[in-house]
Amino acid sequence: MKKSVIFMASLVAGLAVRAVADPIQHIVVLGDESRGFIHYVDQFNTNNNFSISVPRPVWDLRACGENRYRSIAGKGFTVVDFKQRAIVDRFAHDALGGLSSVCDLPDGGFIAGTTQKIDSKDAIVVYRFNAERQLKGRTIFAGVGCLRMMTRLDSGEILLAYNDGILRVMLAVEGSEQGKILQTYKQPRSRNAYKAIPARAGGFWSGTGYAGQVVRYTAEGAIVQTFEAQQPAGLKNHFYAEPVELSNGHLVVANWTGHGANDSEKGWQVIEFDQDGKVVWHLHDPAHYGSVSGVTILK
Repeated sequence: MKKSVIFMASLVAGLAVRAVADPIQHIVVLGDESRGFIHYVDQFNTNNNFSISVPRPVWDLRACGENRYRSIAGKGFTVVDFKQRAIVDRFAHDALGGLSSVCDLPDGGFIAGTTQKIDSKDAIVVYRFNAERQLKGRTIFAGVGCLRMMTRLDSGEILLAYNDGILRVMLAVEGSEQGKILQTYKQPRSRNAYKAIPARAGGFWSGTGYAGQVVRYTAEGAIVQTFEAQQPAGLKNHFYAEPVELSNGHLVVANWTGHGANDSEKGWQVIEFDQDGKVVWHLHDPAHYGSVSGVTILK
């Protein structure tokens, strides 16, 4: 009886050790800016992996329906269907020079964010299209430039990631082109904030671009958390792009490392932090994937 108890205890301990040691694996969708692909990556079964070639720069990767993903290039967007493994939709409009981001609206329309010249000065200009893809108006935020991604909040407010940080704004009402800036969140260092998302703990997370960090702001603008990976020698945090917060509180961020096809050799492509900022998983496979600016975690 004593030997049986010892054996069972050893078995349970062994299982516990193996459970702790099991590596994190994910199924992810990657926006590959430098090589021009949307990748489906299944770390549980790599036989399921596939890639769909799309126009570069593959910005603002977003799900847009069941098995469908949208990315930005030129003056419009491209939609791929994962079941068909093919491009199924394209849209472009001559007004959308400098396009970098598209957000869907509850009425079936969408807004398209651009950086353009207004009266010879940089401005963020957000165009509104209806469900029939007809241009219905625009909102101008003069004197600010280099828009990256937009995030639409449940309140209807928009977070604009731009050169100097994040703007929380309201779009112009019908009959006007003047937007309203409600609050400005300054970058802690460097430039080109990429995308902000609501944080489960309150406030929002921002991928800070060339600052190479993710930070959490309070609603009032104070920075209360900062995550930055310590990569092995020779690898670097070049440009922290799109952050994603998982249901377990972990934060995943794309680390874009350059426009060149092989620039993905320069740093981890995707990084996962736990709630305390410890790196618990990363993806670095430059043989198969280029520099990643967008990531979606499916599992």
